[in-house]
Amino acid sequence: MPLSNLVISAALAAAGPAAQTPGLPAWAVKPPPKLPAEMHLTLERFRYFVDCVATSEWGDSKALFDTPIGSAAESAMLNKITGGVNGSTCTYAWQMRMTSMILRGGIAEARYRYAYARKGAPPAVPAEPAPVAAGASFTWVAFNKESTPQRLYAFANCLAERETGGVHAVLTTRWGSKEERVAYQGLSRRFGTCLAPGQTLRANSLTLRPWLGEALYQYSRRLKPDA
Repeated sequence: MPLSNLVISAALAAAGPAAQTPGLPAWAVKPPPKLPAEMHLTLERFRYFVDCVATSEWGDSKALFDTPIGSAAESAMLNKITGGVNGSTCTYAWQMRMTSMILRGGIAEARYRYAYARKGAPPAVPAEPAPVAAGASFTWVAFNKESTPQRLYAFANCLAERETGGVHAVLTTRWGSKEERVAYQGLSRRFGTCLAPGQTLRANSLTLRPWLGEALYQYSRRLKPDA
């Protein structure tokens, strides 16, 4: 049977900003909104798919991460990875509908877990909140309300380099799980590290994660090339 579509917009339509708490910014106090329970099976199947690509089909997939994000070359590689209309060894008979960045970032985080995370975890994210620059803010929002991809990727790259342990903690949880929300809350307490003065950044948990996966995988392989 075909896999249920990954319909993000409906799932996140009700997600709004957390209430402000005196003394700390809202994002440092509460985790992102919960994802609907009906999404969990789809997210588990998605994780199975990206884990499969990052291991058994890696020889045909690793060139993806040498293509520019959003390029024609990336699109061609992703089509090859998913097997187009015929599917692939990892997709079997089912298909998913998702953005290219969710697919690419999902594969990146799966490869990070396989090639780097299982060899040891980086230092844990510090418990204390990071200072926040004057006028900077972050808000968890619904799908299609996020900041531009360029700004989210810059933010994710900064977090991957400066808050590696927090990003690692997010990427080693199951998608949409309680553990993911706890890890996001720990990481979000450090968001101030990567917010510039006066910057307003908006994201949601489901579509920020692929940017974090791409950023931490690329950062890790710059430090130690992926064999």
